[in-house]
Amino acid sequence: MPEPEPAIARPLPVLTSQALATARIVSEPRNITVEMFRALADPVRLELLARIAARGPLCVCHLQDDLPYSQSRISKHLGTLRRAGLVTTRREGTWIYYSVDEDALAIAREFIDQLENSLRTPHEADYCPPTG
Repeated sequence: MPEPEPAIARPLPVLTSQALATARIVSEPRNITVEMFRALADPVRLELLARIAARGPLCVCHLQDDLPYSQSRISKHLGTLRRAGLVTTRREGTWIYYSVDEDALAIAREFIDQLENSLRTPHEADYCPPTG
């Protein structure tokens, strides 16, 4: 028997980013949110995303200089972030520069805001009458 769908206060925002629209994930907002959070569930990817957000567009070589990870490991994790729609890429010659996709962060932020609003909103149908 499949699990029931979780209740969400309002629909998730529609995609506006080219990176999200072309990502290799199902183009349903709920699945995109799942893919985003799945990508963020790894500490290496969180570290890469934080560095890119703090320093602007970076290539693998810049990240490799700052971190104790191999070029292949960084590239693999950046690919996961890109497929999840969290980063965009720009090619300059042989270099690929990665930037944080602000539209993707807005979708993740909206989802978290919805969760927070749900916690603050009493759901009368969810309350059981007192017993005894």
